[in-house]
Amino acid sequence: MATRDELFQRAVAALRQGNKLLAAGADESHPGYAAVMPALHAATAAGFTDAEIYAAATSPQ
Repeated sequence: MATRDELFQRAVAALRQGNKLLAAGADESHPGYAAVMPALHAATAAGFTDAEIYAAATSPQ
């Protein structure tokens, strides 16, 4: 079972990848985009807010 921090990191990575796909012209029907929502849902179920995940995903690495 993943730790709370691992769920957060997975969500951040998935959102970053989703943002890259969107920037390249893909939409939510793209197969690579399929991992984004489950990762976000897992992290929010672990107590993180969408705003926390978004802030981490859009901050400089």
